[in-house]
Amino acid sequence: MRLLIFICIFILNVTQALAWTGEVVGVHDGDSITVRRADTGKTAKVRIYGVDCPELGQPYGDKARDLTARVLLGKTVQVIPAQKARSYKRVVGGIVLLGDMLVLQDALVSSGLAWVDDRYCKLAVCDLWRLHQREARAAGRGLWKNKNPVPPWTWRRMKHK
Repeated sequence: MRLLIFICIFILNVTQALAWTGEVVGVHDGDSITVRRADTGKTAKVRIYGVDCPELGQPYGDKARDLTARVLLGKTVQVIPAQKARSYKRVVGGIVLLGDMLVLQDALVSSGLAWVDDRYCKLAVCDLWRLHQREARAAGRGLWKNKNPVPPWTWRRMKHK
């Protein structure tokens, strides 16, 4: 049911590009992957829409990357672009594991391995992820085991000072 809601909301809100499929050939961290497109054979870097995982070197950064790799590496996914590629030349979009129909953002947030990034998560599906984030926090899952986990956007800013 959650998947159906996600797909409907995402498709209704995404007008800038069409979804495409491909094989995940690389996992850089919890929220960045490389996908070999089925239609062109070319690889595309994909930044997962709406959530931000801890950075590598930050608590739970390795666990977020490991979950993404375990779930996606070598598997076929559907990429649902949510924004046009920007100067960093990557797609920002939703990731659905075909076959299992698992939504990566939901898996990461529900496991306590990602924050919903309110600065960028503006689609209606973000409300569902916020609910799952509250549930993960209340249950003390993942990064929510720590009393005051540092969001990755704050961690990056502190690291660059």
